Amino acid sequence: MNYLAEQNDKGAVTSMPNVGQEVEKTRALQEVQAAIFMARQFPRDETRAYRRVIEASKRLSLAEKAIYCYPRGGQQIKGPSIRTAETIAKYWGNLSYGIKELSQNNSEHTSEMMAYCWDLESNVRVERIFKVPHIRDTKQGPKLLTDARDIYEKTANDGARRLRAAILEVLPSDVVEDFMKACEKTIEGSSDKPIKDRVQDMLRLFEELGVTKEMIEQKIGTKTDNFIAKNIVDLGGIYNSIKNNFAPIEQYFDVPTDAEKQKEAAEAKLKEAGKTNKKKQYEPTPEEMEQLEEIYGAQDEANE
Repeated sequence: MNYLAEQNDKGAVTSMPNVGQEVEKTRALQEVQAAIFMARQFPRDETRAYRRVIEASKRLSLAEKAIYCYPRGGQQIKGPSIRTAETIAKYWGNLSYGIKELSQNNSEHTSEMMAYCWDLESNVRVERIFKVPHIRDTKQGPKLLTDARDIYEKTANDGARRLRAAILEVLPSDVVEDFMKACEKTIEGSSDKPIKDRVQDMLRLFEELGVTKEMIEQKIGTKTDNFIAKNIVDLGGIYNSIKNNFAPIEQYFDVPTDAEKQKEAAEAKLKEAGKTNKKKQYEPTPEEMEQLEEIYGAQDEANE
């Protein structure tokens, strides 16, 4: 009897719901209901929101990160970056968006993620569920990630692309296009810096990615001294695309091979050696010139 009573007690305990989980579910449900209620009570003013979005595009630091581009079919395709999507969503209002890690599989070394955007007014919700492998591509080949911080950065980076797509699917497309056009105008003419200084800043950013000045000049088709504001806009989109891993460097620039690099280095050494070994024409000092004049003057007097 005691054994049966103990078994019944254990069964009753295991069948009881987890109080903490039930409280968390109730709290989350109440938060969602409150967010929907507030969105319906205070709907967005689209005219005011649009004006704030365009006003934000006049900030140069934001405009430089707003556009990316990638090659497709021999053309450069431009698109809004994750910063553009987040900025417009913030000013548009009544949107709930983010990235969540649903699960992590240590045996398969993957994370199941979800990126979502929810318009609380219209109840339009877009979700992207995807898996992120804990692998990073390096020059030495794929590298397995084991550090928690490396895994977080990999999942956050891959999740940002899906989040961008989810937000842009909810936002009005014409608002996004107008914001991008306004950002291009900001980059072209609103900076206090001269064009040459802006070109130098852009060159330094590309050097961090391993792109040389010669590769950029070959891409644009002219020397950096001849660059105009539109070239800076195009290069800014290419930089954002490479930085955010939308496309590799090889799709934008002609990367020299190891043999070509060795040839250029050897030619540079030979050229430098020729400069140092070149004999300079001797130029006498002023004192030596005076002595020569005295000598040749005395010889002329003797000949007379």
